[in-house]
Amino acid sequence: MWFKGLPTPGVGKIFHSVVYVATGSGIGPLLPHLIALGKSRRLIWSTRNPRLTYGDCFVDKIIRIQPDVLIWDIDAHGKPDLLQLTLQRVEESGAEVVISIADRKMTDYVVGGCKACRVAAHGAIWDS
Repeated sequence: MWFKGLPTPGVGKIFHSVVYVATGSGIGPLLPHLIALGKSRRLIWSTRNPRLTYGDCFVDKIIRIQPDVLIWDIDAHGKPDLLQLTLQRVEESGAEVVISIADRKMTDYVVGGCKACRVAAHGAIWDS
């Protein structure tokens, strides 16, 4: 993996506890957040066959930096209800906010569902 410059976490750094939700390659933009020290964070990553798609080294690194990660293999288990999984993680962890990096439909579903349940949530805004 090559980075141009030093990756730094964005909005997640202003919260003490976060549940991050990623689908597929959405894990990439979340890496700086996961690596940042001193924050309580939980990760849900839903993707197709993660070890085949991203490699054992990458998946093992995610598990090392986020030991309680929930990696949902879509090929093995079908598509999950990410809103339900997210709300469970928020309840378990007492997180302040949810940050979702997924396609537009899934981000709208997770962020909108969280807000409907009075859970602060943010995702991409696709304004460009």
